Amino acid sequence: MVFSRILPVLPFIPVAGLIFQAGRQAERVDELFTRVYASETEQKSTRDLLYDIHGKVCAVEQEVRAIAKRV
Repeated sequence: MVFSRILPVLPFIPVAGLIFQAGRQAERVDELFTRVYASETEQKSTRDLLYDIHGKVCAVEQEVRAIAKRV
């Protein structure tokens, strides 16, 4: 009697396992996209900061050259 109740459910167990694993993998991919976006944002912020510093250094360098020419 127990086997007759379990037997129709057995084919769905592997399918349910596959669906569960697919969900886990989708969650991992979503987490990776979140990490990549955060990394890209951090890199953009760092790049903007470096461009700002470079611009200031170039401006100071031009001022020093102008002062050197006057002296």
